[in-house]
Amino acid sequence: MTDLCAGDYDPGAAARSRDIVTPVRKLAPDLEAVLRPFLEQSAPPRSILAIGCHTLWAENDERSEVEARIAIRNDAVLLRLVADKDAGLAIVRHTPIPPFGDGGRIHTLDGLARQVREFSNGPSGDHLILLPSSVLEQMMVSLGDDFGFQAVVALPSQESGQPGDRNAWKLQRTLFDYGLVGIGSVEVAGGEARCFLASDAVRSLHRLGVGSRGQVSISSLERNGDFANQLFQYAFVRLYALRHGVTAAVPVWRGKYLFDLDDPPCADLNLPQLRFRAFIDDDRVLWDRDEPPIDIDLSGYFQEIPKCWQRHRSLLRRLFQLHVAHQSAIDAWYSDVTRGGRRTLVAVHVRRGDYRSQPPDVAQWFRLIPEDWYLAWLRAIWPTLRDPLLFVATDEPDMIRPVFKEFETVLATFGASARLLPTYIRDFEILRRADYLAICNSSFSRMPAILAHPAQKCFLPSFQTKGFVRYEPWIDDGFWARFADA
Repeated sequence: MTDLCAGDYDPGAAARSRDIVTPVRKLAPDLEAVLRPFLEQSAPPRSILAIGCHTLWAENDERSEVEARIAIRNDAVLLRLVADKDAGLAIVRHTPIPPFGDGGRIHTLDGLARQVREFSNGPSGDHLILLPSSVLEQMMVSLGDDFGFQAVVALPSQESGQPGDRNAWKLQRTLFDYGLVGIGSVEVAGGEARCFLASDAVRSLHRLGVGSRGQVSISSLERNGDFANQLFQYAFVRLYALRHGVTAAVPVWRGKYLFDLDDPPCADLNLPQLRFRAFIDDDRVLWDRDEPPIDIDLSGYFQEIPKCWQRHRSLLRRLFQLHVAHQSAIDAWYSDVTRGGRRTLVAVHVRRGDYRSQPPDVAQWFRLIPEDWYLAWLRAIWPTLRDPLLFVATDEPDMIRPVFKEFETVLATFGASARLLPTYIRDFEILRRADYLAICNSSFSRMPAILAHPAQKCFLPSFQTKGFVRYEPWIDDGFWARFADA
């Protein structure tokens, strides 16, 4: 074997000289166990980069002489996987990976991800890295902006103590900030292996978490605002639980049935309450604390998006997803009115109703957006769009819809199953699917913009310019402040 641990590194030469093709071999029991949570999420890895854990993937009595030499000469091995005849996974190739950083003396996550892409002739998006948690912690100290792997299994380390200790939860927070969430823990020789998956690859919301060190509830969920406000509050407590390793408990609310959620109830918890006022973003400090509060009952509106959420937009879209029958009916409506995407669906939200009678202490945030602003925006973009049509969501349809009579409009006429949904849910789902969306100073249209496909183009009213301006809903951490300053 050529020694590739020093000097210039040529990944192509490394692959040619050190790839070891073996007969298809079933996984060792411990390795099969740690992969099970990923298979349950329909996210099987193409390969596994194993570091410092050879006994997990190769049982001693099955190792060939060549495999033993790999373990001795290098602590990182790329295991290439295929589906076997029993619909499981099996190893077909081993490739030792030499250190890449610091002159070829150490492994780095960035360097490993780069090498996996080169060895695999493709992106590292469906590869798993398997390593002791203490090694992962050290590697993440100097990590760049991208974690580089879709999946992680953090093995128990003597250095970090038991899985429930401070280091383990800190690692979980760090992984969350890189876009990964826990999907299960597995007992292996030596302790508990913790499994994490990129949140945009999560398919089952009922299999999230890697244990719990406490609880967090939000007993005021049904009392603080209406539907969209409740979505913000639920998202806050659910992502808080995933980041900090606690169990989210909520009261019975409409989202439980709309989105098929199965969170434990909070009725009998009686946790001490931590309250935050509306229109103030001081709740975001919870995401910056090294020791976040647990075993508490949160109360507030939680309208501002913490920076650490920004890699979890796909997870939120899946979290607030209607039953398949309702989704299919609304998607069929969209396909029909847009002729399979050949027409451009434009949507506007015009809020009136309760905004006309807000008390003075909050009225500044709920100014009515003039209809003329909407009309000016539509007249500006309409000639630039491909065969556009307009959907108007409003709480005063008889008064507002005639204002837009110069534009071809469409109504929410769904199939039988979706017609049973409340009007506001149907409006919400259409706003979410629009190609162009003009929202107003309302959580009801802001949340669909957050949940929309990233290709949606969103616009927001500006009291400074007295019209609509381009808006990026997913990276806004001060939504309400702009209206208070108007």
